[in-house]
Amino acid sequence: MTGKQVDLFLDSIVNAPLKDDRALMEFPFFSLQKTPRLKPLVYDDGKVKIEVRPGERGIATIWDKDVLIYVASIINDRLERNLPVDRTIRFSAHNFLQVTGRGSGKRAYELLLDAFFRLRSTTIVTTIESAELKERRGFGWIETFRIIERKTKTGKKVMAACEITLNDWMFRAIAQDRRVLTIHPGYFDLSMGLKRRLYELARKHCGYQERWVISLPRLIDKCGSVLEPRFFKPQLRKVIEDDDLPDYHISMNFDPREREAVAQDGLDARRWATNERILVNFQPRASVLAQASASL
Repeated sequence: MTGKQVDLFLDSIVNAPLKDDRALMEFPFFSLQKTPRLKPLVYDDGKVKIEVRPGERGIATIWDKDVLIYVASIINDRLERNLPVDRTIRFSAHNFLQVTGRGSGKRAYELLLDAFFRLRSTTIVTTIESAELKERRGFGWIETFRIIERKTKTGKKVMAACEITLNDWMFRAIAQDRRVLTIHPGYFDLSMGLKRRLYELARKHCGYQERWVISLPRLIDKCGSVLEPRFFKPQLRKVIEDDDLPDYHISMNFDPREREAVAQDGLDARRWATNERILVNFQPRASVLAQASASL
């Protein structure tokens, strides 16, 4: 198959907005580390239960998730243009790498192939509904994938196109529930896994509100982090100091009401500052609030 023939059948993103599944933004489904995570990720808040089990290459990472964002954006764009959609999507590997801000060398294509393997082998069991249906079986993010190669003039084989079939749960969420939110293209510039996860939470829970506040232990759970609070806090402080999340600022402080309560009870004021009393604040940048006001 020639490169010209391949291009005739490929979906791509040109000027379409980037979309992410709201459930994937709200709950922890992906590893935040680049080293293989072989320990299952379990989240249970009493209402929603999620268990993510690793394949032989570990749990799919938040960088692997770029594939799902890209595909969700393609499906949403086709729906917006009243075009038919299907769980199987064929797209240009080069366009994917370009949109997600990755290189175009051999290593970039190898990493994309690794992402397909992890997305296929990671098993998810969840009670989150999709199109009013609850999944009670395990599924992978993608059911199948196929790589289409072509030869260059020098005889070298290159990845020309990718074909993946989404799991039915996610496809229903995008195509039927329209359970998507627009995300900032700068998301792909974030190299730190925690920064990507914090941006997702900010976009989903804060949006255009003045602020969203969450306790530190609850935030760690929402991130699906394997780190204890004493190791998580330095990473969070770095995120706060860098202050480079698209559209949002983050700050951290102790709940002043808790301090007053401790003082009234006559307890040692030096012991009130526990991890449970740390609050993490998410606030939109001024440009986001201005944009929201202009659209009203």
